[in-house]
Amino acid sequence: MNSELKKSAQNGLYEFAPDGNGCRIYHAETPRYWYNYLWNEDRYCAQISQVGHGRSYYLSEKADMCMINRDDARYVYLRDDADGTCWNIGKGPLNTEVEDYCCTHSIGHTQICSRKNGIEGSWRIFVPKKGFHEVWTLKLRNTAEQEKRLSMFSAVSFYLEGFSYPRYYEMYRCMKTEFKRELNGIYCDSAHPFAPHELYHGFLASSEPVYAWDGDLTKFCGSTSTLTLPDASTCALFQRPDIVVNGKDCTNSEASLFILGGVLQHKITLMPGEEKEIQVVFGISSSCEEACSAVKRYADAESTEREFAESEAYNYEKISSLSVKTPDQKINHMMNNWVKKQADFCIVGKKGVRDNLQISVALLNYRQEKAKEEILECLRHQFQDGHGVLTWYPYDDMRYSDQPFWIIWAVCELIKETGDLSILDTEIEWQDGGKASVLEHVKAAVNRLILDKGEHGLVKIYFADWNDALNITDDPEAESVMLSHQFCLALRELKRMMEYAGDTQYAGFLEKEYEQLKEDINRYAWDGKWYARALSSKGNVGTQDSAGSKIYLNAQTWAVLAGVADRERLAYVLEAVDSMEQDFGFPLNLPPYPEYDAHVGRMSGMLPGLFENGGVYCHATGFKILMDCCTGRGEKALKTLKKIMPDSEENPSAKSGAEPYVFTNCYSTNPGYYGKSYQSWTTGTSAWCMMGLYEGILGVKRDYEGLRISPCFPEEWEEAEVTRYFRGADYHIIIRNPEHIKNGKAEVYADGSICDSGLIPDYQDAKQHRIDVLIKRG
Repeated sequence: MNSELKKSAQNGLYEFAPDGNGCRIYHAETPRYWYNYLWNEDRYCAQISQVGHGRSYYLSEKADMCMINRDDARYVYLRDDADGTCWNIGKGPLNTEVEDYCCTHSIGHTQICSRKNGIEGSWRIFVPKKGFHEVWTLKLRNTAEQEKRLSMFSAVSFYLEGFSYPRYYEMYRCMKTEFKRELNGIYCDSAHPFAPHELYHGFLASSEPVYAWDGDLTKFCGSTSTLTLPDASTCALFQRPDIVVNGKDCTNSEASLFILGGVLQHKITLMPGEEKEIQVVFGISSSCEEACSAVKRYADAESTEREFAESEAYNYEKISSLSVKTPDQKINHMMNNWVKKQADFCIVGKKGVRDNLQISVALLNYRQEKAKEEILECLRHQFQDGHGVLTWYPYDDMRYSDQPFWIIWAVCELIKETGDLSILDTEIEWQDGGKASVLEHVKAAVNRLILDKGEHGLVKIYFADWNDALNITDDPEAESVMLSHQFCLALRELKRMMEYAGDTQYAGFLEKEYEQLKEDINRYAWDGKWYARALSSKGNVGTQDSAGSKIYLNAQTWAVLAGVADRERLAYVLEAVDSMEQDFGFPLNLPPYPEYDAHVGRMSGMLPGLFENGGVYCHATGFKILMDCCTGRGEKALKTLKKIMPDSEENPSAKSGAEPYVFTNCYSTNPGYYGKSYQSWTTGTSAWCMMGLYEGILGVKRDYEGLRISPCFPEEWEEAEVTRYFRGADYHIIIRNPEHIKNGKAEVYADGSICDSGLIPDYQDAKQHRIDVLIKRG
C-alpha cells in the first residue's frame, strides 16, 4: 500500500479493497453523499449513497425518462419490537448510532453492513443483467444470547415522472397504489394518456410473506411530517416515520393521488445465532403480470445468487480488456476498473453529441462495439447542414459551435480502432430527416466549420463552444480560438484518414484548409505570450489587455494538441500554462472575473473561483495531461493526473468532498469553498484522464495501420504493464525504464521482433502477444 492509501486507511474514512474493485467506507458521515451507480444495458439505473438512498430511473432507447422515486427515497428501517429501539443499517435517515458500519461500493454492487441491539444487518443492492429493477438482499443475524423479535420496513416513494406532457396532466393525477397478493408487494399503477412507453408502473415486492404494508406515505410517515412541495405530488420525508419510531405497524393503506409510495413490513423472530435472508425487488414494469414474473426470479437465495453472479461477471467482463499496473497503487485502483466504470456510466447519464462522442472515444480503448454504437447514435443527432444538437435528452438544439469538430474527431478515432473503412459507407439518419453515409456526415461537419469562419478566418463561437458558460452574445461574429485549434486537429486527422482510404484529392483539400487556418490563428490570435480565447470586435477574450480574465487554459492546450504552436510559440505556451498551476490542478482561466461581464456571459456571473470562472475544471486539466505528453513532459503529465485525482495529497476527499474512487468535474479556488468539489460521475474528466494515462503517459495508441506504442514515460517509474485488446488480438505490454531516463526513446519489440516506429503488426489472430518496450536515451 503506497503512502496515499495508507494515509486514507489510517484516518479511518475509507480504504480500497486489495484488488481495488471495492471501496470500503467506514463512516456514514462522509463530507457529502458518496454514490455508486449500478445499471444494465436495458438502461435501468440505481444511484446508491453510502447510507443506501438514491434515485432509481429508466431511460428508454428514445431517451424518455422514468424517474421512479421522488426525493431519492430508498430506505430500510429496523426496529426491536421488545424495547422499541429503531435504526437503519446505513445509519440514515434516522441517524441512530450503529456499530461496525461499513459501506462497500463495488463495481457491480453496493453492500451496507452494521450492528445494533445484538443484530448484525446487511443490505446488498445490485441491478441484474436484464430487467427494469434492482434487487435488495437483506440479511439479519441475531448475535445476542436471547430471542429477538424485529420489524423490518422497506420503504420507497413513487414518482414515475420524466417526460413532457400538456399542462394539468401531472403524473400524480393518474396514479394509484395497491397491495397485490400475487406480487406480494405494492404495485403503483399509472394511466397517463401521454406516457411515451409502457414502463410507467412501479412496484416494491418481497420474497417473504408481508406482515403489513402502506401505499399511502402519510400513513407511514405521519400526516404532520414535513412535505417537500405544497401540492399533492409531494412525498413525506423519511427522517422520523411515525410507524417506525412509535412502535406501530403499517396500516395496509392504499392510495390514489396523494403522496404515493411503497412500504413493506416484515415481522421476524430470530433465535440466538439464527440468520434470516429476505429478497426485496424494486423497479418498474409494463404490467403487474410482468412485475410478478420479474419477482419470481428472486424467490429464494439460490436463484438470487445466480442472478447476482451473472450480473457481477458481466460488469467486470465489459471492462476487463484494458488494465494497467504501475508503481502507483492508487492509480492502479482508479484506472483498472473505476475510471472505466465511470466513463461507461457517462453514456447512461449523458445524452449529448459533444459529451457522448468524447466518452465514446475513451470507450474505444476497452468497449469497442459499445463505442461504435454510441458514435453512430450521435451522428443521428446531426443536422444536414453539419451542426448537431447539444443534447437529445433533454432536447436542446441551441446553436453551439463545436459539435461538428467532435463528429470528425470521433469518426477518425473509430476508423483507427477498427481499421474498417466500410463503416464510412454506413447510412445514418439526419436529425432533420433523410439519411447519408458516415463519410457524408463527416464532410458535412467539415463544411459547417468552414462556412462558420468569421472575419479573421477562425470559426465563430455562436452561443458557446466547448465551454458552455462562455457566451459572447453581444457579438454574433465573435470567433473561437479553442474551436479553431480543434478544427486544425480535425483537418489533420481527417487528412490522414482520407489518405488511408486512398482519397488523395480530398486529403489535399484538407491539407490546404489546415495550413490556412493554422496561419490565420497564428496571425490573429497570438497575443505575444499565449493565445487569445476568442476574437471579438467588442473586445478580445483571454489576452493580456482583456478586461477581467487574461488567460484561458484551453486556448493553450489545444494549440499544442493540434500542432498550431510552432517551436518559438510553444515555449511561451508551456510557460504560460505552467504559470496557471494551483494546488489541485489548473484553472480554466485566470484571474477569475471579479464581477459579471455581459461580454463573456454566464461564467462571469459566478463567484470568482467557482466552476468555469477560475475554478480548477478537471475536464480541461485532462486536456493538459495529453498536451504534456505531446511535448515529452512525462513528469508533468503524471503530476497533473495525480493533482486532479480524488483524495490527492493536497486535496484529500475529507476536504474536497469528492468520492475517492471517481473523478470530479471541478475543484473550487474560491476562498469560501476552497478545494471543494461540486459533482462527480457524469464528467468528461474520466474519459480524458483515462486517455491521458493509457494513450499519453503509457503511449498505447490506436492508428490506422495498427497499434502504436509511443510512451511519454515519467522518469520516476521504472516499469509499467498494460493489457489491451485491439482488432481481434490481445496485447500484454511491458514498459521498462531501468535507468529512469527522462523523455527517452522507446524501443519496441513484438514477440521478440523489433518494431519500426513503434508500430505493432496488426495480427488479428485471436492470440495474445507480448510487447516489450525499453526506454533508452534519445
